[in-house]
Amino acid sequence: MMQRVLVLGSGFTVRPLIELITREGTIAVTVASNVEEQARHLASLYRNTTACSVDVQSASSLKEIISGHDLVVSSVPNKFHPSIARVCLAQKVNMVTTSYVSPEMQSLHKEASEAGITIVNEVGLDPGIDHMLAVQCFDEVREKGGKVTSFESWCGGLPSPECANNPLKYKFSWSPFGVLLTCLNPAKYLLNSKVIEVPAGGALMKEARPLNDIFPGLPVKLEGYPNRDSICYRDVYGLPHVRTLMRGTLRYQGYCGLMESLQALGLFSQSQLQRLSPEASPMKWRDLMAVLISQTDIRCADIRSSVLAALGGDQAKLEAIEKLHLLSDKPVDLKGTPINALCSHLERELAYAPGETDAVYLQHNVGIEWADSSKESRRINFVQYGTPNGHSAMAACVGKPAAIAARMLLSGQLNKKGVVIPTDKEVYGPILEQLAVEGLSPE
Repeated sequence: MMQRVLVLGSGFTVRPLIELITREGTIAVTVASNVEEQARHLASLYRNTTACSVDVQSASSLKEIISGHDLVVSSVPNKFHPSIARVCLAQKVNMVTTSYVSPEMQSLHKEASEAGITIVNEVGLDPGIDHMLAVQCFDEVREKGGKVTSFESWCGGLPSPECANNPLKYKFSWSPFGVLLTCLNPAKYLLNSKVIEVPAGGALMKEARPLNDIFPGLPVKLEGYPNRDSICYRDVYGLPHVRTLMRGTLRYQGYCGLMESLQALGLFSQSQLQRLSPEASPMKWRDLMAVLISQTDIRCADIRSSVLAALGGDQAKLEAIEKLHLLSDKPVDLKGTPINALCSHLERELAYAPGETDAVYLQHNVGIEWADSSKESRRINFVQYGTPNGHSAMAACVGKPAAIAARMLLSGQLNKKGVVIPTDKEVYGPILEQLAVEGLSPE
């Protein structure tokens, strides 16, 4: 009898996921989405695949749709995963996600273990491939009697260099909301045995530093900033001797400074503005900018000068703001808050054009001390580019590891129970082997 997989969500990473799961013709897939038209389109592309609608916020709807499936792969936003996991536990169905393990999800570990259920998380790119390549190196070092003394990891999904043709040098395949909010995150990392903490609210972009020696062959230079709490990975990775530990995000140089400017101009505000309510009168972007810097009824020349002053006289940043059409007569989408209006604008202005491709850059820098006190610096590079009019690099690097984990669960190859991430050899080893077959391996 054919095994059945329920895929929740119809976003851009789902296509390579379904393609790999259904490739051998022994597994049937149901794509369930709140956008049924997208789900039906996906289902039409692959054999043994059907589509339906679902409300992931409804336990009864989830219960009904999960019934009759052997596995759930969730590609919906992370905040829904714990409630989906609870329904999976009640129905004795394994689950896969590519998202970080939240405290709420981690709290299900004991219950899942006792029920004999596996909930695999963090099995995409970042988190996912980054974990697996790192712990593969760490395990090898430990097996040979060495210890890891430093670990810096940099990862980013970006337009291919030739497509980085806007002031942010960044493009969107989905809503920019999550990317913008990331700029407001706190961060914590270890540098020469000292804990460095970055407060939430916008200080993160000030932490960005140029990385001119990373991937030196690229025609566009990179920069990076710390990603979330790196210190917790000292225990996750088993690195008791580590003195520097940082996981960071890569962007092309100029991105972080411009994001900092957008925030300074009030565009990251999540406060409701009456002028942005759906019932309000139409508004132009230059008028919204005037409102945000506390001016009204001023000419475009005046708003330009005022924005320049707000940017500390930085002419290059002003020109970048203009190139993003944020001082133009273009209409603002009335979305309630400045950040929602900005998201809608950037999603349209910075979309990938047909045939344009993206890139994934991942680099691990590992400091090793051997038993004879000798030292080694090891670098692991993982680079992927999207296929024109095909799978993006990001979609392949997120969707394929999840598909491989799903197939391992269905075949019984992955037997670990509870809330699992791919940091054990029995999990990461087979996934990395199969990713290499798929052309996803380090240089």
